[in-house]
Amino acid sequence: MVDEKRSFGEYLVDLGVITSEQLKKALQEQRRGERLEQVLVRLKFASEEVVLQHLADYFDLPYVDLDTYLIDEQVLELIPEELARRHTLIPLFKIGETLTIALSNPLHLTAIDEVRNRIKTDVDIALSTEKKILRAIDQHYGAVASQFQKTLNQWVQQGGGPPPGSADYRKTYDLVSRMAPGEVIDDVPAARLFDLVMTQAIRDRASDIHIEPDEKSLRIRFRIDGFLYEFLTLPKTIHPPLTSRIKVLAEMDIAETRLPQDGNFNVRLERRNIEIRVSTFPTIYGENVVLRLLDQTTSLMKLEDLGFSDQMLERFKQLLQRPHGMILVTGPTGSGKTTTLYASLNLINSPEKNIITIEDPVEYRLPLIRQTQINPKAGITFAAGLRSILRQDPDVIMVGEIRDRETADVALQAALTGHLVLSTLHTNDAPEAITRLMDIGVEPYLIASSLLGVLAQRLVRKICSECKTSYRIDPSKINPWDGKRLEAKESLTLYRGKGCKSCKQSGYWGRVGLYELLEMSEELRQLISERAPIPVLRKVARETLGMTTLREDGLKKVLEGTTTLEEVNRVA
Repeated sequence: MVDEKRSFGEYLVDLGVITSEQLKKALQEQRRGERLEQVLVRLKFASEEVVLQHLADYFDLPYVDLDTYLIDEQVLELIPEELARRHTLIPLFKIGETLTIALSNPLHLTAIDEVRNRIKTDVDIALSTEKKILRAIDQHYGAVASQFQKTLNQWVQQGGGPPPGSADYRKTYDLVSRMAPGEVIDDVPAARLFDLVMTQAIRDRASDIHIEPDEKSLRIRFRIDGFLYEFLTLPKTIHPPLTSRIKVLAEMDIAETRLPQDGNFNVRLERRNIEIRVSTFPTIYGENVVLRLLDQTTSLMKLEDLGFSDQMLERFKQLLQRPHGMILVTGPTGSGKTTTLYASLNLINSPEKNIITIEDPVEYRLPLIRQTQINPKAGITFAAGLRSILRQDPDVIMVGEIRDRETADVALQAALTGHLVLSTLHTNDAPEAITRLMDIGVEPYLIASSLLGVLAQRLVRKICSECKTSYRIDPSKINPWDGKRLEAKESLTLYRGKGCKSCKQSGYWGRVGLYELLEMSEELRQLISERAPIPVLRKVARETLGMTTLREDGLKKVLEGTTTLEEVNRVA
């Protein structure tokens, strides 16, 4: 029975699962609509499985491990896949007039009532983790794979011809209501195939979908955690109608195949809003299409979610609270710079501040922040837009990227005249950002007087928690410098993923940042004014300011079991 004298949080504290300080922090961090157990997992105070097991005990409910539990296949017919996915539940078994279902939220009364009204019998619940419920749905319903094969067979039998050009096909398509599995979808094979590819990509956490025509076939690949994986190969005849389908949704010119085009549209799947950016590019075998998937929930990320060490996080937060000056985030394309900037803006966003951004493009919508996109054809470049922003009485300005001297000069002048300016550069590490600004013609005195700090970053894949295992390694087999940093002696315990269903045999699931924070000091400002070379700047940053390098931060995460040595070697 539920302990009416103690909340679930207090129950966990009494059991020693979390501390009272962790409970207090979790309650402070709790977002609207977020359950306490979700906050505890997000803050990494306890694993999802441990929290759910204790939640089951607290409510006097059974807990089931769906990875090993044998589900009665007959009861799957009682609950449609669409309902199961919408409420994150799965039926387990039925005894007499009572159906037992697995949920991750014991207070999800809407879901329980909907199931009860549908099957007209009593409903009992058991608890399991959300991740395992979704995996069980994929495994037992398998709608995407079966629908895809059925649609593909239908198309091949029809000869793979283009879809009809009727007015019904060309009208605006409400993809939002079509994305949930089990719902009625268009009879046009192109629409069916596209919906199924998109659904699988979103569930696989893909950031991009590549649709690539070859001489005799069509290859579809997903980029997951920074790596491209082949999803499937289709007959070449599918390419024209599939491309036309995408162009219709993105409001692009279907007839134009000789020039590159850009467009966008939105989809909704399983309570997630996804913006799709479409880019086409003509090749000798037909148009190559790349779709960038932008999950709008990413805009709600906090700096605490990104992988900063506690010390570096506190120092970076202090920089963000400064009233004026410039903060740069550096790294190659795809290193997570935009996510860091958005999380930074979320931290300092308040009704007392006027925050304006100029981006290329605007990737995520942020509440209470004025965002604009550059438009060179209309004369809105980063520099021109920045000048206009300065007439809008801003407190904080975010510039998507500093690409030239004009933008750099205006941004640094803005930082010098009472504004906090955030922006990005493409450099290998933090000290290089200073010399890069000099290389494009910015005066050293302007850099020295305006710059507050530089954050360099990379993204590495995280070890899959479902198949994580330890192993011993001889320190002689790793870089001698790394051996010293890791304090290796006779042997070293590291971690890796064996590969499982959850991570699709890759051993990795998700990504985390590696960071290098350079904060300005009087000595550093003097060296910048004197145009000191980068080795000197780097030496002062390391020896005097105690800067942790990207590689050192990576090695710490290797020892913690967050990532692998191979991943750190790949990026730092």
